[in-house]
Amino acid sequence: MTFNFFTFGGSLFWEDVFFYQKWRIQRHCGTKRYRLLDSWDIRRASGSFEECQKAFIRYIESYEITKQQGNLVVLLHGYMDGKNIFKPLWRKLVLTNSTVAAINYPSLFRNSLASAYQLLFFLNHMEDITEVSFVTKGAGNLVLQQLFNLPIELQAFQSRMRIRNIVEINPVVSGSLLCDLAAKFKLSRLLCGPMIEDMTEKNVKNIAGLPSQFNVLRIFSDTKLYQFCLNLLKLIKFPIPKFDYNKKNSVIIQGNTFKIFNNEKILNLTVKFIRNSKI
Repeated sequence: MTFNFFTFGGSLFWEDVFFYQKWRIQRHCGTKRYRLLDSWDIRRASGSFEECQKAFIRYIESYEITKQQGNLVVLLHGYMDGKNIFKPLWRKLVLTNSTVAAINYPSLFRNSLASAYQLLFFLNHMEDITEVSFVTKGAGNLVLQQLFNLPIELQAFQSRMRIRNIVEINPVVSGSLLCDLAAKFKLSRLLCGPMIEDMTEKNVKNIAGLPSQFNVLRIFSDTKLYQFCLNLLKLIKFPIPKFDYNKKNSVIIQGNTFKIFNNEKILNLTVKFIRNSKI
């Protein structure tokens, strides 16, 4: 007898390795066991990846799952986030007739390279898609950079999909003193996870950037409270990393909330760039 259970979507321990019309196959980062979730995050099967695939094929007819095709937009969250942060952006992107996949990766238990291999598996198993764009938040840009610097022979998806547009929202472009400090101590590394070392000044510089041929927009946004705290740190001469906002593909939007995807200007600019390849 098969029991189907509601889940919380696996934002902490599960990594998405397959996606089709909001159905997804996830792999547990500890046990390596797979499960099939439907569009409501109800578990429909579990076991090996192949067993979950076979179960999904059986559900295609019984649930009349339509064929996905055309454009795919992959949403990559940041450190200690989950896919649900993208809900406001997801609602706008689905209106563009794109397939939108906000995917989970266990950022607290994986470094950016390991998550890049998960994303590689995910894209290599993506079906019926001809173009793909990406939106990253925070340290999600490091995962994407690691992906495109993997050996090209591993990136089988590029022979089937054209890389269209990439939007990086508050990307990690410079090291953090807090990350540098946390990375020095074994206990803090244990508590913060392996990705904390990827966000140190040294390692951020050592991760190669995206290939130059990609069409990329970087959006930076800080709240007024953050700017106030930043000015206080400067007043006491606390070393603050400087960001290069003057690049051609970067814009600054004044923040109005800690929840960055509640900012309509950021949402509208992101959707416009994904659709039209320009701002």
